[in-house]
Amino acid sequence: MQKNYYLTKTEQDIMRAIRGADIVSADEIRELFPGLSSGMVKKVLWSLSKKGYLTRLKKGIYLVNEQPGNPSIKNPYRIALAIFPGYIAFSSALRLYDLLDYEPFTIFVATPRKSGKRSIGEYTIKAVALGEKATGMTLKDGVYTSTLAKTFFDCFYKPAYCGGYSEIIKALYEAEKLDWDEFLSYFEHFASDSLCQRTGYVLELLKNELGVDIPERVLDYLRGRVRSWTKLVPTLPSRGRSIKEWKVIDNLGKEKILGWVYG
Repeated sequence: MQKNYYLTKTEQDIMRAIRGADIVSADEIRELFPGLSSGMVKKVLWSLSKKGYLTRLKKGIYLVNEQPGNPSIKNPYRIALAIFPGYIAFSSALRLYDLLDYEPFTIFVATPRKSGKRSIGEYTIKAVALGEKATGMTLKDGVYTSTLAKTFFDCFYKPAYCGGYSEIIKALYEAEKLDWDEFLSYFEHFASDSLCQRTGYVLELLKNELGVDIPERVLDYLRGRVRSWTKLVPTLPSRGRSIKEWKVIDNLGKEKILGWVYG
């Protein structure tokens, strides 16, 4: 059965009023149409959503579709933040800083408390709860995004969400300016010893192999956090080179970390 795209007069008026908008809220509709009761606004938005003119993102928040039944993804980052309040992080933040070569169809949002996943069109929105670490954001291109320094901290904290150490090193190599003091402050406040060890090993590899100017104060601090032995990738077996200075078992391999350089 063909879907009913017939619009009532009220629905037509609302669609005309929000034409060209990306995301709209029930509160905005009530402001535009003060003569409509809250119950009527809710009913009309439900009807427009059922007919495919709107896509419900969460309670009271809707995506405006250009064609009925087809979600219109103009800015996936704004949509992601409308669903999960927080900031754009990990590989998505690297992309916004032009430090990722490809367009990821998973959009990562760092949140204080709520993890979750939602699919909208061809995109998957993934919220990652970072607790007190969900800090260090800036407004970039109209979207709340982790600062460049915080982006790299988050990526070292959860490498799997940015493509792994190879992508981190490539992005660091290409980054023109990085506030190393800010970067270091996140390790001082939030990092475990093992995270400091893994990060220090990777940064020293970047410095020695690719000649990137890593401030010695950063490496010195991270060296000062060396304690027990740890694996570079905790989920992989403990097979690989033992790096005594950092007490890191490189169970990934320098060749894989730097593969993009030689390949």
